Amino acid sequence: MADSKNNNNSFFDMNWKNFEQFFGGKLPFPGMMNGSGASGDDQMAWVEGYVKDVLKQSIPNFNPTMLKHHFQTELFETHNNVIVKVHIPDRTQARKIRALISASQVRLEGLPEKSAQTIRLASPVAPESCKAVYKNGIMQFHMRKQSADENYYEIDVRYL
Repeated sequence: MADSKNNNNSFFDMNWKNFEQFFGGKLPFPGMMNGSGASGDDQMAWVEGYVKDVLKQSIPNFNPTMLKHHFQTELFETHNNVIVKVHIPDRTQARKIRALISASQVRLEGLPEKSAQTIRLASPVAPESCKAVYKNGIMQFHMRKQSADENYYEIDVRYL
């Protein structure tokens, strides 16, 4: 039992400055390791800031407002077909969408702020087989599986 206590103390007594230099940056938690009596929330508050900093460094052009212009999607696959459901509650907005298809993707253009959304398909499809319908706030694309072809085709959507 004394060994495990000594192992724990060696963790807290670690030379964090050398560790930070090795990993190329300041780590947020060394001060928390000294058992300063801070509450659990205070001890873990650094996690959120640390994760945000890492994301900013790894994705410098990331704009979280872009995500609010994308629609929720569902993808289903059967033996012979691929079905994509796109939730677009506003019928007026749905009518402004231009839908394009390739063998591996469905692309929605005409989203707010001139953005587009690309939905990757689980299997290659025959683009010319795609049928689309908008009903009850959902735009549904039904496609037959086939070999890959990267050409896009415009999809006619029926509005019921």
